[in-house]
Amino acid sequence: MQTSANASFEQFYKEYYPKLTAFASLYLKNDEAHDVVQEVFLSLLEKKEKESEEANKGAYMYKAVKNKCIDSIRHRTVINQYASTIGEKMLRMESEYFFTSRNQIEEGLLSRELQEQIDAAVESLPPKGKEVVKLHFYHRKTAADIALILGISRSTVENHIYTCIKTLRKKLSDYLLVIFFIV
Repeated sequence: MQTSANASFEQFYKEYYPKLTAFASLYLKNDEAHDVVQEVFLSLLEKKEKESEEANKGAYMYKAVKNKCIDSIRHRTVINQYASTIGEKMLRMESEYFFTSRNQIEEGLLSRELQEQIDAAVESLPPKGKEVVKLHFYHRKTAADIALILGISRSTVENHIYTCIKTLRKKLSDYLLVIFFIV
């Protein structure tokens, strides 16, 4: 049996959930907006705040949803910055692993056959991936510089590099041990 407070909350939920979700969607993607609104309603239930006028509770909910959206955006920004920093570090390590220095290769530290295999593997990449890999590994351009040069986003550049490295790893798997000992 539902109590008066439960019925009141259910009515409030039914009335405000769609409105608050639409409001949160101004700040976040749809799925995130639903999650934020759910969190705010759960918070309201957990606090078991005193029943107040619908208008005051509604205003409180809008403010709570807005604050949660802002917190979510801040959290996502911190995660993206951290992931970007780690991603660049990993890309740098990968580039040092696969292409230590074009001069070292040209000076004969790697055999001609190995260089031909690396060049063939790079040439077999899709056109955009090949262009990104050459700019990054051969011309030592950063992901941000490549994004500006090619007019694409930085994350797209990073995705191209990551995907191409995986492809190169597969194509050069027979030579990885040789590369490892030389590097």
